[in-house]
Amino acid sequence: MTSKNILLTGGHSGMGLELTKMLIDEGHKIGLIVRNEKRKNDAIEELSNSSKQIDFFFADLSKREDIQRVAKDIKTSWTKIDIIFNNAGVLLDKLYFSDYGNELQLEINALSPYLLTKELLPILEKSQNALVVNTATSGLQNKKTIDIPNFKKPKKFTKLTGSYLDSKFMMVLLMNYLDSKNKNIRVISVNPGAIKTKMTAGDGMPFWLKPIRNLLFKSPKKGAQNLYDAAFSEKLNGNGIYISDGKVKEMKVALNDSEYNQLLK
Repeated sequence: MTSKNILLTGGHSGMGLELTKMLIDEGHKIGLIVRNEKRKNDAIEELSNSSKQIDFFFADLSKREDIQRVAKDIKTSWTKIDIIFNNAGVLLDKLYFSDYGNELQLEINALSPYLLTKELLPILEKSQNALVVNTATSGLQNKKTIDIPNFKKPKKFTKLTGSYLDSKFMMVLLMNYLDSKNKNIRVISVNPGAIKTKMTAGDGMPFWLKPIRNLLFKSPKKGAQNLYDAAFSEKLNGNGIYISDGKVKEMKVALNDSEYNQLLK
């Protein structure tokens, strides 16, 4: 396989770390966006034999000024990107808001990967087969309505199946919108499955799901393999698609210009 320039968010731990290891083993050049030096050092410890293949970039992806700055740093260091894996995300235990007045999961899980990818379009478009892979979740093909005001400022908070699910839904719709406006890139969103990570062990998981998680959720390696397979499979070669259980699932709605402007307002 030809070596590619591959950028990952959330690639320093858990499922993202396992994906990073797979990509390094194939000889790709890796860029990891991490929040701070500690996370960089943790990644170096895990990937010590491969550190020459990795460039580290620093950003708090909940901060739009950090997104702009890290995108500038990446464009200065790299001449092109072949693949972006937007894997970073949060699963929260209660209602928090970003500095921009949005529900925080919406900000980090949906708006941040969109804004980062948009900032990096100039060097993405220099790749002949530019690909953006977004880590989604299950069941998004069943959602039928877009409620921007409630997504931004929810009337009530429900763990996992409320604002978190909405944030992943909006992430898919936003990235598909980006795909529709930029024909030189291909965007896919992938449900990696129910995976044992720090996130699914945290306070954002409903209490009744934690025993099920411990018994039935898969290893981070399995989730990484699902992301990898979706990215490199010739059978799943579509634009603006949502992949779950190894199959393309049709989204029932798409974001229009008015909804897009309302969301980014």
